[in-house]
Amino acid sequence: MSSQEPATGGAGVRAGVPRWLYVVAPLVLVVGLALAVVGWMLYSDARAESDVAAQRDEVTDVASQVIINAFSFDHRNVDQSLENLSGVSTGDFLAEQEQWSAEVRDRVVEQKAVTTATVSNTAVSALDLDAGEASVLVVFTAHSEREGQDTITGRQAMRVDLLRVEDAWKASAVEQVGVTVPVGESSRSVQELQDPGAGSGPAEDADPAEDAGGADEPTEPAPSRGGR
Repeated sequence: MSSQEPATGGAGVRAGVPRWLYVVAPLVLVVGLALAVVGWMLYSDARAESDVAAQRDEVTDVASQVIINAFSFDHRNVDQSLENLSGVSTGDFLAEQEQWSAEVRDRVVEQKAVTTATVSNTAVSALDLDAGEASVLVVFTAHSEREGQDTITGRQAMRVDLLRVEDAWKASAVEQVGVTVPVGESSRSVQELQDPGAGSGPAEDADPAEDAGGADEPTEPAPSRGGR
């Protein structure tokens, strides 16, 4: 046998390469590719979930700011308040503001009103990233102070419909959900209505003028809805 002739004898050996390597190598390659695909899928899913979570946080923040802007006015700088609201609005909701902004300005200045809104709870009720649409329920408290009149505080809920305009979410509609619940002294009549043991008529010591003034007077200078 020539010294240059490759060895062919011996179990499991072919031209110096073990036979088992020919079997194992393809399996290793397949397993490696499978692990790579699974890893990419897990990464993609995690990234998608992270993107959705980030968008939920963003629409929640925008909806909260819309409510704060829509229900916060100061007679000393009412034009800035209106500008803040228009900056986070779009579509019909923005167009409607052009119709009632002058009336709001006159009312706020005439009454020397200062109203503030404080958001307490939010919930994303719809989110479609492909369509660029979202809806957020916002619960907030509006506090209104006007010269020569009693202060009014009411708690209410609004549904804010949002559209994605370029790279920003903006409100296309704001609509009240349920009724405004008076807060503070004027809430006494509401509590009595919710008490099963209370009579059908008002309590003897209730002040109708106080209850009516707290429950029926609106707490917000701006309209509560806009069409998409």
